[in-house]
Amino acid sequence: MPAGGTPSREGTTVTQPRFRLIPGARLTATTGREGVGWRLLGSNNRELGRSATSFADAESALVAIGRARQLASEGEAHIVHDPRTGLWSWHLDGDSATAATSGRGFRYERECRYNLEQFREAAPTAPSSDHDSPTEFPWQRTTSISLHTEATS
Repeated sequence: MPAGGTPSREGTTVTQPRFRLIPGARLTATTGREGVGWRLLGSNNRELGRSATSFADAESALVAIGRARQLASEGEAHIVHDPRTGLWSWHLDGDSATAATSGRGFRYERECRYNLEQFREAAPTAPSSDHDSPTEFPWQRTTSISLHTEATS
């Protein structure tokens, strides 16, 4: 059974909400974003929220996760509507900077508010990983070492 999961009555593993580190380029559809970001995944593996920016390294992203946990309880949330796309989204602010944002736009405001509530409920106690967090990721390396070579050595 993977760490962070609990067995259900049917014998399958039920995953708990958790933070996951991701390449910074996956935060938005734009290219050129480097570094490390985070996502909060719910027990059904759907994204509940994500970091608003990418960070230089995994350690900085883990510090930001700690801040997001705190802001989930006491941060100021904003629900916004984009009239161009017709979608709703949310963001959590602290110290005049956006720390967390919804991972997607929602067709209805009530869905957006529900997603924000789910984030606020899960974030304070969600672990930052279901395994030890590495300090470096293969996609974060600047050298041209092949991943296949590393895996076979």
